[in-house]
This record gives sequence, C-alpha cells and structure tokens, in this order.
Amino acid sequence: MCCNCLKISYNCNMQYRNNISAIEELASSENGIFTTAQAARFDIPRDALSHAARSGRIERIYKGAYRVSGSSRDELDELMAIWKLTNPSKFTYERVASFDGVAVGGTTAAWIHGIGDYWLTPYRLYAPARVNTRNKSASFAKRAIEGTDVEWKRGLPVTRVERTLYDLSKDGEEPSLIAGALRDAFRRYSNSPDLNYNRFAELFGDEDAENLLGLAGIKKVDGVHEMTATLEDGYDVVRVGPTGVSWFTGA
Repeated sequence: MCCNCLKISYNCNMQYRNNISAIEELASSENGIFTTAQAARFDIPRDALSHAARSGRIERIYKGAYRVSGSSRDELDELMAIWKLTNPSKFTYERVASFDGVAVGGTTAAWIHGIGDYWLTPYRLYAPARVNTRNKSASFAKRAIEGTDVEWKRGLPVTRVERTLYDLSKDGEEPSLIAGALRDAFRRYSNSPDLNYNRFAELFGDEDAENLLGLAGIKKVDGVHEMTATLEDGYDVVRVGPTGVSWFTGA
C-alpha cells in the first residue's frame, strides 16, 4: 500500500474514532437519547451517524432520534425520543432552563406518577401549537401548560399530579377512573407537596373539585379533606391541606 493510502486510511480511522467519541459524549449528556439536529450542533456529520448505525454502534429509535447500542434501555426511551423531536435542535438543559410548553400529560403522566389504572402508551403530550406527526404511538393535543404545572421526571417535563388529574378530565376519561387516580394520589404522596389542593381546586373549580373528591370517597371533616384507607404500613386516614398531604393513624 502506498504512503498516501496509508495516510488517508489513518486519517479516516482517527476521524471515525473522534465521531464515535463525540456521539458517546452527546448521548451521555442527553440521558441516552439524542437527535440528528443535536448531533449537528456537536459537529457530528450525518454520514458519521449513518456509518455508526450501519456498524451497529448506534440504533435508530425514530427517524431523527438515536441511542447508543448496548446502553441500558429504559421504558421511557421512545417517549423521550418523541419529546426531543418536538424541538430537535435544543439540548435538554436548554429546555429545562426555558420551558417551551411541550409536556407529557394525561394518561401517560398518570402512569409515570403511578396513579390510576392507565397505560403508558399511546404517549400523550400537550403543546402550545399543533403538532403533526405520523407516529401512531404519539397522541398530541394543542393545550397551554404553564411551567408551574410541570415537574421534571426522568429527564422529561411531566404535568404535576393535580394538572394531570385535570387533563384526564379534559381528555374525557371516565370519571370513576379519574377518581381512582385521585385516591392513588392521596395514598402515594403522603407528607409531600406533590399534591397541591389549592391548585387542584383552582383548575377544576370548587364545585367540580368537591364532586370529584366525593366520587373518590374523600370527605371534608372539620374543614379538612379526609379519606379512610387501609394500608400495609398501618396508616388508615389521609388528610389533605392546602399544599400537601398528611397521613394519620386511626383512633
């Protein structure tokens, strides 16, 4: 082999290794999932992504979204890819710093919070503007979501519990299932500000909020909402105040 050929081969191999290192760095900074547009901002050319995919170094989740092959998979990887593709050139830290209005909500948020009898899929997301997608796994709705109604869970913007319950109602979910999710929220978020009753009542309106609480078997005792429950840890009464939930042992 001639000297020029050896030099070209060496340079190509060095560039390939540099691209792979950059891909791994990008994936690590993006919770394992990255987009083609993010890669471009890392100066990783499209042909390098194609070559890495052909060689099995990375795998495509959806068009324009990848993960490193052999990395630990998460049940939210597909959802993560869908969310990232709504604003593909932005890095996650940029979207955390300035919420753009796209959030995971409804039944998918309920599943992530561990409340109600809902499935993770189809993935339910809300956005301030219409989102057109051919992805049958994703269900988008145009809906204004305030940043204060969102918390970041597992690298994703997820509607808070009280907003999730409200959106389940707006999406036309069965009231008895929403009531079940509310009961689960009372049980799950003991001694925690994760369930804000004031915001819950503000979203639903006082009358609808009381009706849902009643459907969930939660009644007001001496001005405080109280639910009787039998739990493995021995607590059997839950009370909710303006900003959080507290558990009490029964008399």
